[in-house]
Amino acid sequence: MTSAIRLLGGMALLGAVATGSAYAQSSLADLANYNGPDRLEKLAEAAKAEGELTLYTATPVEDVAAITDAFTAKYAIKVTTWRGSSEDVLRRAVTEIKAGRYDADIIETNGPELEALHREKVFEPVNSATLADIFPQAVTAHKEWVGSRLNIITASYNTQLVSDADVPKSWDDLLDPKWSGKIGLEAEAYDWLATIDQSFPSEQQGLDFFQKLAKTNGISLRKGHTLLTNLVVSGEVPVSLTNYLYKVDQMNKDGAPIQKLQLGPSVARVNGLGVAKTATHPAAALLFQEFTLTDGQKILADRGFTPTNVKLVPLPEGLNVQVVDGAKMLDQLAKWRDTFNATVK
Repeated sequence: MTSAIRLLGGMALLGAVATGSAYAQSSLADLANYNGPDRLEKLAEAAKAEGELTLYTATPVEDVAAITDAFTAKYAIKVTTWRGSSEDVLRRAVTEIKAGRYDADIIETNGPELEALHREKVFEPVNSATLADIFPQAVTAHKEWVGSRLNIITASYNTQLVSDADVPKSWDDLLDPKWSGKIGLEAEAYDWLATIDQSFPSEQQGLDFFQKLAKTNGISLRKGHTLLTNLVVSGEVPVSLTNYLYKVDQMNKDGAPIQKLQLGPSVARVNGLGVAKTATHPAAALLFQEFTLTDGQKILADRGFTPTNVKLVPLPEGLNVQVVDGAKMLDQLAKWRDTFNATVK
């Protein structure tokens, strides 16, 4: 959970976002809601006339470049990218729009930050037939942003330190004394605990289990999912409860001694993108969103991500996923931060 999201509890809404010319606003609304059979052709024609767009993103540089390069190669539209942390993307977008500066055409970041931007009235609702192909929980009711990939969090273990016979098969297996001092957890996994807790018969039973686990065998809290994954590989943390699935698969494929572990449902954070109401290149922004949800999905899959267009790229077989409710986490962040600290520390 980013510090940007932690700041949202005290963040006042800006109210209605200032818009550009009435023509530009009307043009964006018309384009966003047009869903005829020639929608893509109309978007491409209008986007090519605009010739460029500006993307604000929190996606890693090499991954976003794979999408933007392919988009430019297909449509000959220049993409100017500004990249920062999810915190930076949220802060910069809100600050600029409040000041009447409309550089960002489309914003791509984590689900909770996108939901915060929705509440700040930054995005234009978009209707596209493609939404019918998207994993349902990645499509918001307001349609102001849509998930383009799932950032799945899974457990993992070091295959050199944990024998096949000892691999835990359920949460309760972790209570065995042999796991004392061997279990790691991301230090700010507030949304993970809130979401995984829903898989227990009751919220209290889930909290009781993790509190018992912490008291019985201890839980090593480490800041950063990637760091925790590296510590599993090095053997410093033989078992981790919170790793990005794509990173575990990448390292496993490269021969590292790490394997994913399914103890309960995997938790999925939604990452996505929305078109700014104040976009100065609205058609290009809409076309880029459509490209990301179609052609871009296979590019994301090739890079180890879990795309949301399940028609083009089905979810991994046998994957049991529970999705973080971004809106709920915004409203209940303080509660779950305190609950997490009281439960596992």
